[in-house]
Amino acid sequence: MAPAFETSTFRAILNQLAQEDWVKDTERRWWPQFAFHYTDIRNAVSILQQGRLLSRLQVERDGKIAVSSGSVEVLAGTDWGIKDCVRLYFRPKTPTQFYAEGVHSQKTLAVSKFPDAHCPAPVFFLFDLPDVLALPESRFSDRTLAGREYTLLKSPQDLSNLPWQEIYHTEWIDWNDPLTAREIIAHRNAEIIVPGALDLSALKFIYCRSEAEKDTLLHLLPPTIKSQYRDKIFASSRNELYFRRRTFVERAMLINSHVYLRFSADTEARGPFNLKIEIESAGQKFIHEKKSFLFPPFDYVFPLDATFYSYQMSVMLDDSLVYANQFIDSSSPF
Repeated sequence: MAPAFETSTFRAILNQLAQEDWVKDTERRWWPQFAFHYTDIRNAVSILQQGRLLSRLQVERDGKIAVSSGSVEVLAGTDWGIKDCVRLYFRPKTPTQFYAEGVHSQKTLAVSKFPDAHCPAPVFFLFDLPDVLALPESRFSDRTLAGREYTLLKSPQDLSNLPWQEIYHTEWIDWNDPLTAREIIAHRNAEIIVPGALDLSALKFIYCRSEAEKDTLLHLLPPTIKSQYRDKIFASSRNELYFRRRTFVERAMLINSHVYLRFSADTEARGPFNLKIEIESAGQKFIHEKKSFLFPPFDYVFPLDATFYSYQMSVMLDDSLVYANQFIDSSSPF
């Protein structure tokens, strides 16, 4: 049996890391507090309903993975033992996230290094890192676990000796030195693993990329689960968690006759998309569907087929759910 280590021991090491000059005065200042896991919003709903994160193999066996954002090529080179673990990162904005985040157009998928790695509406789960590291079965690495060239580590001394400046690297990578560049990328993807499943007792925050995506997550959650986690769910408009390079819904406003949507202005993926808006009211469904490019100012107004006092709606770009919510007219006498 592996020796047990106290949470406080890991916390002291990470607090010291957070006080390093190259960490404390940068966007990295809060990273040492957390273990990061991101997944598509539809998977996030399932995780919160189950009350735990499951390994990829487990969710595939159970048929509970709504959106798979992993590259088939990368997963094929990953040990089965690793795929049977919950996997978290020491940081956000990993190279893996870079390729997967946001709604791709067919054009951007065609030029992507990993065209099947696609996480349209990512949600971040932030866990207390010392608590996760202190779990008896947890392990960590100094690099990605997607290949074979890794060592699984456990002790506080191992944690202290990690190449933190490479793991937390945020600067431009010079590909004139490909060996160094590949090492930096491998370290940026350093991971923490927990075999089988990880409950949510160490979960501190849930971050969405925009207010619209936060509203979507809350809408998709059953009432009891929504009540349980509402105080932990936030929207971040800053770039410290997300790259924001591809399409997503930033804002939405629903009224009884129109739907207003604002898509991300900085997107590099402007379409064409198959845009589908589905409205459901009083047992009837109304569908607006068309091929669409996104153009500045990225604000769109969609008139409804009638005036509704209440309705539920969803927005799809191709096969990706990008927004869902409910409208209830508070002025209605009914």
